[in-house]
Amino acid sequence: MSALTFTLKSRPKFTLDMSPLIPDKLQDLTLEKIKKLGLVYGKETVKVESLFTVKGNIKNTIVINKSCEQLICVGKEMSTGSITVKGDVGDFLGQSMKNGEVTVVGNAGSWSGTGMSGGRINVRGNVGDYTGAGLPGDAFGMTNGLINITGDAGDRVGDRMRRGIIIIQGKSGAYCGSRIHAGTIIALDKVGKHSGEGMRRGTVILAKKPSHISATFKSCGNLKMQFLRLLFTQLSNIDDEFLFFSKYGPIAHRFSGDLARNGKGEILILQTMTKR
Repeated sequence: MSALTFTLKSRPKFTLDMSPLIPDKLQDLTLEKIKKLGLVYGKETVKVESLFTVKGNIKNTIVINKSCEQLICVGKEMSTGSITVKGDVGDFLGQSMKNGEVTVVGNAGSWSGTGMSGGRINVRGNVGDYTGAGLPGDAFGMTNGLINITGDAGDRVGDRMRRGIIIIQGKSGAYCGSRIHAGTIIALDKVGKHSGEGMRRGTVILAKKPSHISATFKSCGNLKMQFLRLLFTQLSNIDDEFLFFSKYGPIAHRFSGDLARNGKGEILILQTMTKR
């Protein structure tokens, strides 16, 4: 018994929609039927077997080998099982994901986790813009779930986010947490300008003080916030990968805002990294 494994034969010339290759849609199919499935490839539809070598029989556990950024919509709408990608992926990683876990051992494009309502996305490299954000015309971005980025993230992380947690262990671009309605974003390295711009509610936690905080945020001074202790403990208990959160204390400099909206959001700048 081994994981259902798709190994890319050669780098595609066009974008390849991987959304049909999720555990939900493959459970009741034989290996031969999976090989005959059609994938949207640029303006055409091609069979899986023409682009991938397919092996394995555990359909709840999928592995994609030799991946590249031409592969888009990996894990779209999945609600069970796991997908591990060895290599880079393109845009819309985990779009509208409901449950399960997607791990990318490489980089991901823009719009990772857009519309997700549950589950977990791990990216062991960098991501593009709009991680966890809503697509143009959407009322909200992600509404639940966990996104963990080991590397750097682009601009507008969590834009219009409604609920959930986004962790960026590397650097983040401009407008981190812009227009969020609720949820938590944790940025552990430098962030760009305009963090929290237009936020209604929610929390943006920064391990490093940004070079610029908008004038529409009000300083509330250093506070001992017990919910931070609970949050970091909870994250440490989720996975050994998050044990480093145990070194963060509950003291933070709080800025309330965005006062240009309703002022019910907050930016917290951690003041200590000593063990509790």
